[in-house]
Amino acid sequence: MGLEKVKQEILDSAREEAGKLTEKAKEEAKAIERSAEKQARDYERMAEEGTEKSVELMKRRELAAAELEVQKKALEAKSELIEAVFSEGWKKLRNLGEKIREAHIKGLLERAMKEMDVAVVKCSAKDSRLVSNYSGEGKIKIVAAGDISGGIIAESADGRLKVDYSYDALFEQVKSKVLIDVAKTLFEKQ
Repeated sequence: MGLEKVKQEILDSAREEAGKLTEKAKEEAKAIERSAEKQARDYERMAEEGTEKSVELMKRRELAAAELEVQKKALEAKSELIEAVFSEGWKKLRNLGEKIREAHIKGLLERAMKEMDVAVVKCSAKDSRLVSNYSGEGKIKIVAAGDISGGIIAESADGRLKVDYSYDALFEQVKSKVLIDVAKTLFEKQ
């Protein structure tokens, strides 16, 4: 075999081997490219899903915040309504007609006298005449007090016993008793 033939076989073999290597490299490059494209699509899909999830989460948060704000406004409105109801009740109580006030004063004095020996009665200036009508033969000292809007505060002679039947105290008692019922009525789900 001649040197030229050996040389040619080596070159042919090298070319064949180079071709195989080039072909293999191209196939590997295509596989790497396909893998990279797949990864890119996966990253893109994950980014889209992440964005969708983020958008959905933001929507839920905003909706929850809006619902909370609506509930807060409704609660404020109901509280204002409750306060308006009691305010109107208080206004009506303070502006009762004289005959009704007189009946109240009489009933409150009788109630106080059943509980203790009444020596002093504090009342509003506007009720002092009504108290004097029912206080008995001057046995009870009547004191007009500017901080009482109606009703009476009765005290024993030594001042140790005292019953507060002022409209202020009675109204607060009634208010605390009915507040829960009023709130339940207003807050029931419709």
